Amino acid sequence: MVQKEDENLEDFVERLQYNLQRSEHPDVSKDILKTILLKGVRDECLDMLNMLGKGDISKESYDEIVNLCKRCSRGAANKSKKGIILIQRSRNQIVVEKKGLK
Repeated sequence: MVQKEDENLEDFVERLQYNLQRSEHPDVSKDILKTILLKGVRDECLDMLNMLGKGDISKESYDEIVNLCKRCSRGAANKSKKGIILIQRSRNQIVVEKKGLK
């Protein structure tokens, strides 16, 4: 399962959890869920999660990653009020550019 291009992280997590409930294996361990979640997240969103989590989020628990996804999505929804933060990859470095912040 992969995050769609126009799908925010919170919606992706909800879709993953919904599909899990409908599957033949609803009792999958949280470690496996964490792996499925992280493999499905787009690279730019994974970079944002790593920044929010202050490091490699793959070391965090599944529940903590889900909370970070929700925080990231809700923060992105408020960006029109606070400005835009652009994150780009440039030769294995993350470049953060702030626009319209007051």
